[in-house]
Amino acid sequence: MKKSLSVLALASSAAIVACAGTSEKEAKSLPSKNMESVVSEAPKKTDSLPATYKDIVFPEFKYIAPNAADARVKISENITGYVIEDKTLPLIHFNIFFDEPYVNDSIQNEAAHELLSAMFRRGGSKKLSPQALDDSLEFIAASLAGSVGTFTSVISVECMAKDFPQMLSLSKEVFLSPAFDEKALEIQKANAANAYEHRFDNPSGILSALENYVNYEPNPRLWNATAEEFRKVKREDLVKLAEGHFQSGKIIFAISGDFSKDSMVTELKKYFESWPSSAKNNTVVPPLKHKNKPGIYLVDKDITQANISLMAPFVKRPHEDYYPTAVASFILGGGSFSSRLMTQVRSNNGLAYSIHSRAENDYRDQGFVTIHLQTKVESAATALQIIHAEIAKLAKEGPTDEELAHAKKTLIESLPSLFDTPASTTVLFARDQLLGKKDSHYIDYVNEINAVTKDQVKAMIAKYFDSSKMTTSIVGPADKLKDVGTFTQISIDSLDIRK
Repeated sequence: MKKSLSVLALASSAAIVACAGTSEKEAKSLPSKNMESVVSEAPKKTDSLPATYKDIVFPEFKYIAPNAADARVKISENITGYVIEDKTLPLIHFNIFFDEPYVNDSIQNEAAHELLSAMFRRGGSKKLSPQALDDSLEFIAASLAGSVGTFTSVISVECMAKDFPQMLSLSKEVFLSPAFDEKALEIQKANAANAYEHRFDNPSGILSALENYVNYEPNPRLWNATAEEFRKVKREDLVKLAEGHFQSGKIIFAISGDFSKDSMVTELKKYFESWPSSAKNNTVVPPLKHKNKPGIYLVDKDITQANISLMAPFVKRPHEDYYPTAVASFILGGGSFSSRLMTQVRSNNGLAYSIHSRAENDYRDQGFVTIHLQTKVESAATALQIIHAEIAKLAKEGPTDEELAHAKKTLIESLPSLFDTPASTTVLFARDQLLGKKDSHYIDYVNEINAVTKDQVKAMIAKYFDSSKMTTSIVGPADKLKDVGTFTQISIDSLDIRK
């Protein structure tokens, strides 16, 4: 055994020297040394380690976000895009955004419209059956998707760089000449009907519907189709609704991947050259209006965990109150374990696994500030009391210097995550243009966050997280939640918005 160890030590010593840049022949000619002597002769580090992690000093964080103008190209008066080369992998990510607002004018069209996005892709084209289309994409490991939304329609392509010309042709074929295959439609109808029938199996689904019910006035954008309406949809309904989609006069695209920028721009000019353009879209999307009826609303469900949300009206961006409220919300409940609500509700009292707040970032409608949590039914009243107490305390006293500094630091240092890949960067720029954001938006973001004061945090908490202005939505057993206060019980059957 001793001989074996000696041989092993000699071999290890030779290996260390060899790894350091000495040849195997030179290593064998060196005097044998045990591991201890080798280590003892290594240079000693004189720098002392910090006593605690709090003493570690990091270099100052400096980050300048990419400039949208550097990636922007103009194809024509109505078509612009963002192009970034990325040679990391032989892939291309391509997204086309069509600025074409749409709102149903009749509840009878809702089911067909909800099926439309899936059927553009799943229904095949006039030249390719659904099966042939699936096989073609699977054979080259490519992805093709599309959606029709309230404000924007989108086509997305992901593929190997060598297959991109083929995918350009395929995308135009699928979304400009859809077939809406009858058999594929039956599958999508069955899926949609099944999803509707099970929409309230999970408490989170009920809570989401309850939030819409108690916070918004009726609006076509909130309509829900029933299972029976999904089953009645016919191919002709889809054909009629599809007219004009993906044909907006205003197009913004985002593309990144393994290509030459100049060559790609030339190829895209040819691609969009023959793209049809329908008449100008003059659709006016009705804004979502708040009910502004504070109170506690409850849907009775026999579960052990109460699902709770608190919501109050906020702002539509751009708005001067957004940035100070974002910082205030981070301190209150958005900062995970550094936030006050997480500290008090979870860490100090063990009443919830997770609790968080946020200030909604909405450029289309007036948003909300929200607080979400799940807690045992028996502790719901106590959790709500703690939440309201923390809101009142922060509104009265404001944050500490440390809380404010940490909130600013975290929010600013999370900025690079928005630009983690060229694909996400180009898509972000395209969506920003659709929303009308300035090229300097992310520079302004840093300046605005840094400018927030303690007095602003106090003011924003008092203004937007005022408990008297909040709706509290709860899903849980009504007979065990009487101590949360006087509540209005909402029937689960009334949550579908139909008018």
